Amino acid sequence: MIAVTLLTTYFVLQSFRIFDSNTFVAKNGVLSLQHWDWQNEKTIALDGEWDFYPNELIVPSPDEDVFERYKNKRQSILVPTAWDRNLAESATPYGTGTYRLLIHVPEDDLYGVKLNTIRNANKVYLNGEELGSAGVPSKSTEEYRFDYKKYIVLGNSGNKQIELVILVANYDYAVGGIVSSLQFGLADQILAKQGREKFIEAFLISGYFLFSFIYFTTYLQHKRKFRYELYFSLFSLAQAVHISTINERWIYLLFPELSPASQLGIQAVSLTLFVLFFLLFVYHFFNMSASKRIVTALSTILGFQALAVFVLSMTIDLMVKVPFPFIQLIISGTTAIGYVYIFIMLLKAYKQKTDESDYVLIVVFAFAVYGILLAIVLLFDVDIEVPSLLLFLIMVMSLALLMSHRSQQAYNKVEELSNELLEFDRMKDDFLVKTSHELGTPLHGIMNLSQSLLEGVEGPLKRKQQESVILIHSVSRRLAGLVKDLLFISKIKQGEMSFTSRPVEIRIIEEVLAEIAYVMPPTLPVQLINTIPENLPLVYTDEQKLKQVFFNLIYNAIKFTKQGTITISAQIIEEQMHISVEDTGPGIASDYQELIFTTFYQVESSRTRKSEGLGLGLSITKKIVESAGGRIWVTSEIGKGSCFTFTIPLATNQQLLGFNEINNHKMNEQVTSTQMKNREMKQSQVILPTKVKGSKPHTILVVDDEPANLKVLINMLHSLHYNVIAVGSGQEALDIIETEKVDLLILDLMMPHMTGYEVCKTIRQKQDLVDLPVIILTAAGQLSDLVVSFQLGANDYLQKPVNSKELEMRIESLLLMKKSAQDAVEHELSYFYAQITPHFLYNTLNAIISLSWSDQNKTQTALEHLSTYFRGKLDYQKQRSLVPLEEEIQLVMAYLAIEQLRFEERLHIEYNIDKTIQTYIPAMTLQPLVENAVTHGIIKSEKGGTLRLSIEREQQHIKITIEDNGVGIPLEKQQELMRGRNERLGFTNPFRKLSLIKGARFQMNSEVGKGTTIIIHMLEIKENRQLL
Repeated sequence: MIAVTLLTTYFVLQSFRIFDSNTFVAKNGVLSLQHWDWQNEKTIALDGEWDFYPNELIVPSPDEDVFERYKNKRQSILVPTAWDRNLAESATPYGTGTYRLLIHVPEDDLYGVKLNTIRNANKVYLNGEELGSAGVPSKSTEEYRFDYKKYIVLGNSGNKQIELVILVANYDYAVGGIVSSLQFGLADQILAKQGREKFIEAFLISGYFLFSFIYFTTYLQHKRKFRYELYFSLFSLAQAVHISTINERWIYLLFPELSPASQLGIQAVSLTLFVLFFLLFVYHFFNMSASKRIVTALSTILGFQALAVFVLSMTIDLMVKVPFPFIQLIISGTTAIGYVYIFIMLLKAYKQKTDESDYVLIVVFAFAVYGILLAIVLLFDVDIEVPSLLLFLIMVMSLALLMSHRSQQAYNKVEELSNELLEFDRMKDDFLVKTSHELGTPLHGIMNLSQSLLEGVEGPLKRKQQESVILIHSVSRRLAGLVKDLLFISKIKQGEMSFTSRPVEIRIIEEVLAEIAYVMPPTLPVQLINTIPENLPLVYTDEQKLKQVFFNLIYNAIKFTKQGTITISAQIIEEQMHISVEDTGPGIASDYQELIFTTFYQVESSRTRKSEGLGLGLSITKKIVESAGGRIWVTSEIGKGSCFTFTIPLATNQQLLGFNEINNHKMNEQVTSTQMKNREMKQSQVILPTKVKGSKPHTILVVDDEPANLKVLINMLHSLHYNVIAVGSGQEALDIIETEKVDLLILDLMMPHMTGYEVCKTIRQKQDLVDLPVIILTAAGQLSDLVVSFQLGANDYLQKPVNSKELEMRIESLLLMKKSAQDAVEHELSYFYAQITPHFLYNTLNAIISLSWSDQNKTQTALEHLSTYFRGKLDYQKQRSLVPLEEEIQLVMAYLAIEQLRFEERLHIEYNIDKTIQTYIPAMTLQPLVENAVTHGIIKSEKGGTLRLSIEREQQHIKITIEDNGVGIPLEKQQELMRGRNERLGFTNPFRKLSLIKGARFQMNSEVGKGTTIIIHMLEIKENRQLL
C-alpha cells in the first residue's frame, strides 16, 4: 500500500508538472528540436511559452504571415495553463483566443500532435492547413458548439519547420484554454501512444464488464440470495460506462450519433450510479456497519439525481441550457457525501477485526485513493490516467477476492478440512519415508564417489578442488545423518524402534556435557551446570537412547539461550526419576508448549534466535521417553526461561540382581586388566614418545592416554610397515607436530587434560584437512560424536575396538587423498616451469647476440654465465617442482651479470642475501621477476637505475624483496596483474606458482616514475615434496 501511495502521489504531482524534466521547452513562441533524437527518444510535450492572441480567432495561411497584422495583440502564455488572466482584465474563462507555436525539427518528415484537454471548442492548423477540430470555435455564441474530445492530427513539415496554430473558444466551462500538455512526435510515435492509451482503457472497460457479467451470473446461480453480488455487478457496469465516456471516449464508437452534451450527461449519470451501487454493495455486504435510514436517504438522492440528469440531458440538452459549473457542483456534492459515508462503513467493517479485515483494509485504502483522484480531476481539471489501471486491479480484484473468500467459508465444513489434514499428514509421512529411502542411495553414491576423487582414482586434484570435494564429502555425511533421523521418526511411528533396556547410571550425563562443552562457541556466555547427585539409583532404559535425549534437550537449550545458565537436575518422585533441563532463555508461550513436541514443528516467533534444523529433536525425544515408559513436559514463562522435565522408571531389584551378577564378573576382569594396564603404563611412561621405524615413507602419529591402546595401535601400524610415533597426551601430540614431519594423525577422543576435540580444533587453526588428515577414535560410537568430530575438522571416524583391516583402508584412503593433492600441485608447477624455460632462453640469447656485435670479450663472459643455466636447468634428471633457494639465486646472478655486461652503467645491482637460509622455492620464480624489473622497469628509464635483491628472515617467514627505481607501473596495470588478467609471462607465471604454495603471499607496490617493489612472504620449505 505504501508503494501504491507513493506511485499515485508521483503521478498526481506529475500531472501538475512538479517533476517536469522535459529537455525541450518553448520560448517566445518557438520550440527548437534540432538536437532531438527523434528516432530513439519518446514523444515531446509542447510545454512552455506560446504566442497567444486573446479574443481573436486567426485563421493562418500557408502563403502569407497573417499574424503580422495582429502583432500588437500578441502575448506570451504558458502552456498548459488556464487562460483566465490572459484573456481579459476581468480574468473570466469565457471568450476566444488563438495559440501559435513555431517548431523547428531536425528532419522533414510526417509528424503528429496529440491534443488532450482543451476547453472547449477548438480547431487545429498545421502549416496553414486545417487538420482537425472539436466542436465549433466562434466569437458568436449562436454559432459556437462545444466539444471535449481528444484527438490527433498528422502533417508534414516544411523546411524543417512546423507552424502549429490552435483556435479555442469557451463559453460554458469554468476553465478555458489549453489545460493539458500536447504531445508531439513522429506520426508513428503518436499513433503508437494513442494505441497504448486506447488499449489500457479497453482493458479497464473489458475488466469491469467481465466482473459485471461474472457476479451477475453468480447472483443468479445463488438464486438471488446474496444481493451484494447484484450491486457489485451493477457497480462494475456503471464504472465501465463511466470510463467509456472519458479520455478516448469508447462510447462514441458504439453510439457515434450521441452529441457531446449527451455524452457528458451519460458521464455524470454513470458517476452517480457508480457511487449509488457501491454504497448499496457495501451496505449489504457489511450490514452490521451502517444505518439503514442514512443508506436509504442517500440512495434516494443519488437515484433521483441520476434519473433527472439522464432524462434532462436527453430531452432539453441540459449541458447547454444550464451552466456546466452549476451541474458540476451539484453532482460533485452529492457523490462526495455518498463517497464519505461509504468510507465510514468500510472503516467500521475493518474495525470489527474479522478474518476478512485484511481484504477490507485494501479496499478501504484503494477506495480512498480513488476518491481523491476523482476529486482532483473534477476540481483541477487535470489528466491522471496511469493510476486508474492500478487502482482497478487493487480495489475491484480485492473486492472479488473478498466475496470469494466469504463464499468459500460458506461452503467449506470443519469435517472436510479435518479429513484433508489427516490425509495430508499421512501423505507427508509416506513422502518422508520414501524420500529418506530414496535419498540414502544417492547420498552413499556421493560419499563413495567423493572419497574416490580424494584418493586420486580419477587423477590428481588441485588444492581448491580438493577442498571442494572434502566439503562435498562432509556435507553428504551430514545429510546421511539427517536421513537417519527421518527414518528413525518413521520407525517410531510404525512401532519398529528397537529398545535395549538395562540398568543405567544417570551420571552418563557427564559424558554428554563434556562433548557439548567442547563444541560450544567460546564467546557464548552460557554456563552448563550439572546438579545431579552422585548417590542416585540406577534407571532402567536404553543407555544410547538416554544419551540422545540428554543431547537433544541440552542442545535445544543452548540454541535458544543467548546468555545465562543451563542447569541439569534429577530427583526421585514415586519410583520415577525426574530429570530436568532448565535454561534462562526467552521462554515459550503457553499456546506453543504442547505443539513443540510435534514432528517438524518450530516456534520461531517465541524464540530470540532463528531455529535451525527440521524440528525433529524434541519430537524424537518425546517418542524415546514414552517408549521407555516415561513422559515429558515443559514449564515456561516468557522472559524467564524454560524447564523440560522427563521421567524414567527406576531399575527394580530383580533387574539390578541380574545386572550385578554380570557386573561383578566384569569387575573381576577389570581389576586384573587395571593391574596389567598400570604395569604397562609404568613401563610406557619411560619410553614415551615411542618411535617405530617402518619401510614405508609415511609417518603416523598416534595419541591415546591408555598405554594398552597405544600398544595395540603401534603393533597394527608396524605390521602395515608405517613409521609410527606414539604419545600419551594431546599437548605432546601438538609438540611433535611442530618438530616432526607427520603425514597422518590417529587421535583418541576422550583424554584427560586435553581432549581429542581440543587437539583437533588446535591443529585446524594451522593445518587444513589436506595438510594433516585426522582419524578420531572413540568407544561410544554416538552419532553426536561423529557430528562433532566432523564439525571440528576430523577427516574420518572409527569406533573402538579398531579393526585392523578397516584401519588400514581408512589410512590408505586419506594418504592417497593427500598424495593426490601434492601431485596436482607438482604437475601445475612443472607446467609453469616448462612455460617459463624457453621464455628465459630466448631473452638471454637475444641479449648475448646484441653483445656479440659490439664486444667479443663481453660476449664470451656472457656465454660463461649462460652455461650456469645449461648446467643447472637443462639436466633432465634434476627437473623438479621445487629447487633449493641457492640454485635459484645462482640463476638470477647469472642473468644479471649478462645484463650488466650489456647495459653497463645503466644497470646497478645490490644484493642483501642471508646465506644461512636453507629453503626450497618453485623453480624459475625469482629470475622472471628480476628480468621483468630490468627490462620493463629500469632499462625503459633514460638514465637507467638500480635493482635490489633482498632475502632475509622475518619472524616465522622468509621475506624476498625485488626492488627497482625504474619507470613504475600504472595503477590500472597493477590491478590487471594482481587479478591475473594480464598475459605478461614474466609476472603471471611466478604469481601463479606462488599461489600454489601454502602460506605464500605476494605483494606489489609501484608508483609511476619512482619504481616498483615486489615482496614475497613464504614459510620455510624443508624438502622438495613439502608443497601443501
